[in-house]
Amino acid sequence: MTKIIKLQVIPSSEPQTRLISTLDERNVVYRGAELESHVCGNCGFVLMHDTIVYNYYDLVIKCPNCKSFNGAPTEY
Repeated sequence: MTKIIKLQVIPSSEPQTRLISTLDERNVVYRGAELESHVCGNCGFVLMHDTIVYNYYDLVIKCPNCKSFNGAPTEY
């Protein structure tokens, strides 16, 4: 069973210091072969399916659904 992890919403000014991944379409940003999926901390949209977030710990993902910026969760 896939574990669902809610990402941390970060201020819009913080993404300027890190790599931002975004899509215009409402689609999963990353797919992998692990047993964790990561959702937007604001709206719950699935951003990373079957991945481990700490492989991307410095990545900021802009949610294609609500446009909020998401980083790795502070607690895992």
